[in-house]
Amino acid sequence: MRISSQLSRRSARRKGLTLIEIMVVSVIFSIIATSLFIVFKAGLDSWHRTQAHLEVYQNARAALDMMTREMSAAYLNTANAAITFRGFQNGGTPPSWGWKANSGGAEVYFIAALNPTLNDPNAKFELCQVGYWMDSSAHQLMRYYYAQTGVTPDYSFDSGNGASSKVASNITAFTLQYFDEAGTTTTTWDSTNAAAPTQLNKKPAKVQITFTLQEPTSAKTQTITAGVYISQ
Repeated sequence: MRISSQLSRRSARRKGLTLIEIMVVSVIFSIIATSLFIVFKAGLDSWHRTQAHLEVYQNARAALDMMTREMSAAYLNTANAAITFRGFQNGGTPPSWGWKANSGGAEVYFIAALNPTLNDPNAKFELCQVGYWMDSSAHQLMRYYYAQTGVTPDYSFDSGNGASSKVASNITAFTLQYFDEAGTTTTTWDSTNAAAPTQLNKKPAKVQITFTLQEPTSAKTQTITAGVYISQ
C-alpha cells in the first residue's frame, strides 16, 4: 500500500509543468509569433506600395486621356484673334496671360469644342477655354476651364474668367513638345506669332505630353509619355 501511494504522488507531480518548461514554451511561441508578424507586415507593406503605385499611375493616365481628348478638339478661327492655341515653356518670357503663381512646368491654353451645354445648363456656346499647368508647390497637374455663360462669347484668356482644378497628384515634372506639319519640334507654340510662319494661325500637328511621377511613400520616379495628334 505504501509503494502504491508513493507512485501515485510521483505521478501527480509529473502531470504539471515546471517554470523552466513554461518559459521555454513562451520563448518559442514569441519567436514564432514575431516571425509570422514580420512576414505578414512585409506582405502588407508591399501591397500598400503596389496600391499607391497603381493609384498614382492610373490618375496620371486618366489626366493624359483627358488632355488627349480635349487637345484633339482644339479649334482655331483666323477671323477671331482671341481664339488661339498657345503653349509656353517654364522659365520663358511671360505672356500677357498664362503664368500661374506656382507654375513649375509647361503651360498650354487653347479653345476647344467640348459641348459644355451637355453638363452645364448655363453654358451658351460650344467653345470653351481650356488650359493645363503644373502646381509645383503641391505637385499637382491643374486644369484651367471656362465655359461660356455670357450673352457674348469671351475667348480671351486675358480676362481670367476661368478657374483651375486638380486633375492628377504626385506630378513632379510636366513638359510639352510641339510638332509642326513638317515634323519640326519646339517647346513653345503661338498661333498668333507672325515671326513663326509654321505656327501662325495653326495648331500643332502633334503634342507630346510627358509626366514625371513620384509615389507618395517612395523616392522612386517614373516617366510616362503620350502623343496627341491634332487635325488642322
